[in-house]
Amino acid sequence: MTTRFLTDPHAMRDMAGRFAMHARTVEDEARKMWASSQNISGAGWSGAAQATSLDTMGQMTQAFRNIVAMLDTVRDGLVRDAGNYEQQEQASQQVLSS
Repeated sequence: MTTRFLTDPHAMRDMAGRFAMHARTVEDEARKMWASSQNISGAGWSGAAQATSLDTMGQMTQAFRNIVAMLDTVRDGLVRDAGNYEQQEQASQQVLSS
């Protein structure tokens, strides 16, 4: 599959769809994580402890955003490369048929 993947625009686009799906899953789970962390400190947890917890959650949220950005970048690259490969194939076919 690996060697065919490198030359199969349809497989590249299929894989791009998988990366997009994973990116949306990461976004959804990060949203759930953030929502579940809100207002759970209770009466006994305030001040520095609560601020530290919010800081940690903010860092985790940023990390998830970075992961989503990387997944989207890979998706975009696969779609772009599939299009480029198809164009090169068409140009090669025209040269061979003339």
